[in-house]
Amino acid sequence: MGRVPGVELDLGDVEEYLRARARLAPSTQATYRSDLVAFVSFVRAAELDALDPAALKRYFATLRRDGLSQRTLLRKASVVRGFVSHVSRFNGAAAAPRIKVGKAPRGLPKPVPERVVGRLLDGLGEEADASQDPYVLRDLAMFELVYGSGLRVSELCGLARADVDLKRGFVRVLGKGAKERFVPISGAARRALERYLSAGQGGTGRLFLNRRENPITPRDVRRALQRRAPFAISPHQLRHSFATDLLTHGADLRSVQELLGHASVATTQIYTKVSLELLKDVHKQTHPHGTEG
Repeated sequence: MGRVPGVELDLGDVEEYLRARARLAPSTQATYRSDLVAFVSFVRAAELDALDPAALKRYFATLRRDGLSQRTLLRKASVVRGFVSHVSRFNGAAAAPRIKVGKAPRGLPKPVPERVVGRLLDGLGEEADASQDPYVLRDLAMFELVYGSGLRVSELCGLARADVDLKRGFVRVLGKGAKERFVPISGAARRALERYLSAGQGGTGRLFLNRRENPITPRDVRRALQRRAPFAISPHQLRHSFATDLLTHGADLRSVQELLGHASVATTQIYTKVSLELLKDVHKQTHPHGTEG
């Protein structure tokens, strides 16, 4: 498509677009808002036409130079694509310009070894026993939930106190596309949550709060994990570990799909390759004839 005369984006367009997508989870709304505010600010500062393919190419080239990962670029491109399509339709344009930022990176997820996760959580539990620090109790509860129930970090941050049913041992999760699912809570996560809540922590709305008494953000969670992990570990790697460890210990693929909230079993299937690689390593290291030579 060519340019659409007279289209000048402002932050009001972002809010109008987000109102049209009110069913998105609050954490997803926040991500969309952040991505789109940055995009609109860029095109306005550079006096570009946001519906011009050349302007879109320039914007994403700038992000790439800033060192953003390919996965982050793909996510931002998806958000901007939906926004630009919305603006195009609103202004009577035939179609939105295509946004090309390359292909998704291939490769297997990188789970954290089971023994490393165990040391991380055991160490956090010992620290909680010794200090009774409310933020240590919070971190222990958060990371036990991510690893024990396979939550996305956005799902963790979006949890309300009412979403946790300790008596029945389930947590209600609002996943991608506002899709609801119920996930079992591990015994360790239940104990950590009970300690956290019995210490008077947690809001009446959101379950986890930061030190400013605001709902915790994905950035807060990542920083908390970085402070405590023996090496660079992301919350998403704990989710990968949840899936891989389940399959390694005999869980069936369909059950893991339901627990993770994947729309397609094909998405979950990649973890079978990971678990098989881990089993090969164990076989190689422990079988008398496992090594060559």
